[in-house]
Amino acid sequence: MASALLVLATVLTVGAQSGFARESSADIGDFVFAGDSIVLQLKKHEVHPRLFVDFGDGEQHEFIVDTGASVNVIDSSIAESLGFEVVGETEIGAPGGPQIPAKIVKVPLARVGDATIRNAEFVTMDVKGFSRGTTLGVLGVGLFRDYLLTFDRGAGHIELSHDNLSANGPGVLPYDAANGQIEIEIDVAGTTVMAHIDTGSMGEFMLPGEMMGSLSLQKTQSDGKARLVGGNREIKFAQLNGSIQFADFQFDNPSIAFMTPSPGAGNIGSGILADYVVSIDQKNQLIEFRELANTNMAASNKPRRLGVRFGGVPGGNVMKVASVDPGSLGEQAGFLAGDVMVSLNGKPTEDYDMSELGTLIRGSAPLSINIERDGISKTIEIP
Repeated sequence: MASALLVLATVLTVGAQSGFARESSADIGDFVFAGDSIVLQLKKHEVHPRLFVDFGDGEQHEFIVDTGASVNVIDSSIAESLGFEVVGETEIGAPGGPQIPAKIVKVPLARVGDATIRNAEFVTMDVKGFSRGTTLGVLGVGLFRDYLLTFDRGAGHIELSHDNLSANGPGVLPYDAANGQIEIEIDVAGTTVMAHIDTGSMGEFMLPGEMMGSLSLQKTQSDGKARLVGGNREIKFAQLNGSIQFADFQFDNPSIAFMTPSPGAGNIGSGILADYVVSIDQKNQLIEFRELANTNMAASNKPRRLGVRFGGVPGGNVMKVASVDPGSLGEQAGFLAGDVMVSLNGKPTEDYDMSELGTLIRGSAPLSINIERDGISKTIEIP
């Protein structure tokens, strides 16, 4: 998973390219519920779809439902404190990069709302440290393999049912699951590119770095780094002269993150996916994209998006603006590339932990952000 933390908008703390484990002996387990369907409420104002998992310890642990992960992942300290049995070992890491060793533990029973996870194996790692406290684990998409899985960020929930998608339905595309991920064809200014559907990413569009030389770009906006499991990657942001198309949707002149070394495919993260109802039919390898039905409900449940990317993180590192999306809320408010975020609502940036800072920025309350620009202090107000 990647992380050039962009709490204000787009790249992610734990995953601009998630891909926790491409190959693993871990048994992802069974997800069980009564009836024909179940609705699970998501945590509000989060770019990632987050559910609360109860392992029988009386706590509600935040887990990301990650379509970019082929296995379940749990923070190693939780696995140890709950005494989960170690049943094997594997390697984990983002595609195209080094893999690191990890243990596999057996979780006999866990609950998510009124549903039950049975006999699941979880890969362990320092998720809490890696994500700087924002999450404690991941539920891989394979856990929901027997159902139609629908992400509806406008309604603020995930729905699971025994329904199937029709290959001829509007907004329905086939996908390739050969690499353990959901991979679709997208059109990037006339070039066909394979791209992962990755709800574990806070990002928008990401493409392999080597594509920069073959595309018409308005300008390279800024450089940054992505922190992935297995090592860091270089990131360059640029705006495309042209459009990206998939299903029935077109994105004109979008901002794109280019990653080097390349993970081998493009990536569509939650920064884009949160604007649609996305249904995944793993039995038939079909995916459907629909526009959010209820605009008012969507606005109240979706996280605020400033369209501002930062090259640093809270907790002592400088949060410097890497790029600002044209027409975005951040541009309208006055952010410019090179601005350094000093404080939020009167509190220094370094005094926030990542989870607290991200919740404020993605929420609906007004913000007063103090920045420094060329040595001059300036306050940006977000109503």
